[in-house]
Amino acid sequence: MTARGHQDPGVGVARWLTVHDDLLRGLAHAVSNRLATVSALAGMLEGDSAPDPRFVRGLQGDAEQLEGLLQTLRMLPRREESSVEPMLVSDAADAARRLVEHHPALRDVTVQVEALNDVMPVLADATALTHATAVCLVAAARGLGSARTITLTLATAGDEVQLRAVATDAAAGDDALDAIDRAAIDWLLSASHGRADSAPGCGIGVTTLQASRRRA
Repeated sequence: MTARGHQDPGVGVARWLTVHDDLLRGLAHAVSNRLATVSALAGMLEGDSAPDPRFVRGLQGDAEQLEGLLQTLRMLPRREESSVEPMLVSDAADAARRLVEHHPALRDVTVQVEALNDVMPVLADATALTHATAVCLVAAARGLGSARTITLTLATAGDEVQLRAVATDAAAGDDALDAIDRAAIDWLLSASHGRADSAPGCGIGVTTLQASRRRA
């Protein structure tokens, strides 16, 4: 056990790598589908002196989707040289939502991001916070029922900004955060003054920029 009472960081690393690999497989599947569509459209255009505008628009649309997938893929690597910086939690929430769209367990799930009040900036590693939020969303998916919707709320509470992911039809007070998810979130946010939080659903607390500067 660590001084904070959590499991060895190796447990958190292993959990993040599992989530990372699931996300990578999902993104690779999405890229493969788009490439197959582009290849089929290109084959239909061969030999046409005047391509049908619908096929051209189709190719343009798939090219834009591939560009979006490439940008999402770039969110996956964890950079050791990354440092904490002032940022908006909403940016990490939106990036995590785009990532988990391709997770095998969340492909048919809608993630709604809601700000409950004036959400303050934080001092954090943007990539780490995105990854931690993705872990939180995957954890919250355990409570999914027929609604297939997760609400990710953002709110300032004292010296923290709190992110909380809850399945819409989860049982009241349901705690989706297990020990390995907590270990992964705490490890990812170790340099960002962040921590995992429990029921309901899965939560994250990150120190506000103002409080971080006050404590420096």
